[in-house]
Amino acid sequence: MESRQPIDKLLLPSSNNFCLPPGDCVDEQASATVDGVSWTLSLSYALPGGVVPYLTASEQATVIAGQGGEISTTNIAEGGAFDTSRLREAGVKGELIDGGLYFALATYVQERTDFSAQAIVTNQATETEGIEFELRWVATERMLLTFGYSRIEVVNLNTLESGSRFSFIGADDVPGIAPEALYGGALGGVLLRPGAQGARRAGIPENILSLTGTYDFGNGFAVSASVVDADSVHAGFSGSVTLPAYTLVNVGMVFETERWSFSATLKNATDERYFRSNFPNLFGGVIVLPELPRHLQARLRYRW
Repeated sequence: MESRQPIDKLLLPSSNNFCLPPGDCVDEQASATVDGVSWTLSLSYALPGGVVPYLTASEQATVIAGQGGEISTTNIAEGGAFDTSRLREAGVKGELIDGGLYFALATYVQERTDFSAQAIVTNQATETEGIEFELRWVATERMLLTFGYSRIEVVNLNTLESGSRFSFIGADDVPGIAPEALYGGALGGVLLRPGAQGARRAGIPENILSLTGTYDFGNGFAVSASVVDADSVHAGFSGSVTLPAYTLVNVGMVFETERWSFSATLKNATDERYFRSNFPNLFGGVIVLPELPRHLQARLRYRW
């Protein structure tokens, strides 16, 4: 692979390329020869009674490009333009009660490069470990119930190795300074948080539970409801801001005829106040985003 960029057209110095004289820290061109193999191996065995244990191993070789398909000269020069993701998964799944009960349980470890062309200071190699469980029960010919559970932990491996990372700093990170003194600009720096706990990816709840039910009345009318419960989680790398746990309830209905279809869903039926992190590796301690309060979505469709 080969890449080049015209230095005379770059805005220098910049936050990404700050050096004197301008241009000395920019790779005008770079080239490299890389190769890799992508493969997947999956083994399963059908036991009596409809239970199937399985093992999966996979590696995916990937060229790391930007939003426009470009490969940056810096990535090539530093050996970061090509990488291999790895996945190891083991689990068991099956159908019981004459196919009326389906279950799946899996545990997995994945290592991959998390690349964002817009966030060159926060690109990370991550290791994800998790457990997922799903249970679907056809209780009657008209009723379907689904239960889901996931436990996930994402560790930034680069941060784990260095014990620190660059991040913007919010008011809760510097409690000795009045918050209004920070809001005229952006304060950034390298935060020290050694150890695996400090390298945890923020903004991702560790435990999530979900329960969904649907009931079909058989005359074109059906109703549904779902409940999702998520753990509290740190909003950013520093861990100074914590997003509260929440329970989200949605209810809906659908009515269909030969040509007409009408559906309506009441989102966040209990008007739960909850938030999500905004770029947790970079701005998580500065900005959190409120999610929508109770609201209604409806759709009317006519088929010709």
